[in-house]
Amino acid sequence: MAYIDVQNESKKYRMGDTEIIANDNISFQIESGSLTVILGPSGAGKSTVLNILGGMDSPTSGKILIDGTDIAQFNERQLTQYRRNDVGFIFQFYNLIPNLSTRENVELATSIIQDGLDPVRYLKKLALVIG
Repeated sequence: MAYIDVQNESKKYRMGDTEIIANDNISFQIESGSLTVILGPSGAGKSTVLNILGGMDSPTSGKILIDGTDIAQFNERQLTQYRRNDVGFIFQFYNLIPNLSTRENVELATSIIQDGLDPVRYLKKLALVIG
């Protein structure tokens, strides 16, 4: 069984009277431990499918099976738990809170995860790596 199994996923948005189809009945599987690249031109729906896989958005239709669990059926609370406990994102932009120090930003992020990392320990390791 594939770790990620996207089945007939579609995502549609409305802008006024216009319907925008970001993903149209796509299906694919990704095996655990594999390296996968999602390619396509601008507007092809790459970010949309990644946002859905990450639990930041939900499909209009279809199944999104992650390790056998259909996250497309999750409510907002379940999606929050999924994002908090099962998914990690590295954003293109830092998304830091500007009036907090680096340490405080890391401490804030680790305080909301169950069994979070020790921020001081990892910041010390980082200091050794980057000098």
